[in-house]
Amino acid sequence: MAIMYRSINFNVRERDVNLNDNIRPATVLDYFQDIAGIHAMELGVGFKPMLDLKLFWVILYVTFEKVGKIPRFGEVIKVNTWPKTQSKLEFEREYEIRDINDNLVIKGISNWCVINSETRRLERAEKVKFNGEYYNKSNYNEKCKRKLGLNPNNIIKEYDYKVHMTDLDHNMHLNNARYLDIVYNMFIENGKKDFKKCEIAYISEARLDDIIHVKYYKENNSDCYLGYVNDELCFEAIIELED
Repeated sequence: MAIMYRSINFNVRERDVNLNDNIRPATVLDYFQDIAGIHAMELGVGFKPMLDLKLFWVILYVTFEKVGKIPRFGEVIKVNTWPKTQSKLEFEREYEIRDINDNLVIKGISNWCVINSETRRLERAEKVKFNGEYYNKSNYNEKCKRKLGLNPNNIIKEYDYKVHMTDLDHNMHLNNARYLDIVYNMFIENGKKDFKKCEIAYISEARLDDIIHVKYYKENNSDCYLGYVNDELCFEAIIELED
């Protein structure tokens, strides 16, 4: 069987960058999401085959960090991905973004589970069968988180965001990359800064017309965010920005 590893080149477009012409955090998640979706289809576990089994993928957690020169508008980058050995309930997938000279500039990892499309309940990982052999490499040795366990105190700012039709994915809930756009839009100054590290936990679904109430505070020089829908925790995020 073939090794379960995928690499795709992307052109960094104008809509992918911030005011400095450097890629935004949400763009990184867009790249991760695109290549993961393509790779899943090639492995026989894409959206349609999973739906035929009355299953669909749900992301629980993702983190990524800058380890080299941040990609800029007009550059060509290479995005790599591979799944890690699955556990009883969860699936981890690693990512790399490399420049045209194959230098690693961003690394990341995500944690997923599968949900029954009818009952909306968690299903065991054994129901998903990958078509291939695992790639023998890891940039992350520790098990992924499910939650960040943020404890908000000294709230600095609160912000409401209404979920629009253009925010939705094919599961009809808020696309995972859009959460980082929501928190970035809380502060004009944040749009002028580049990220060092981003970490986000997806707790519950946000759907069309939901109002996400976001609370922001700082801890250990990091920007911390909690989003609520109808007083229920929806997501947690920690972002470290360049000075």
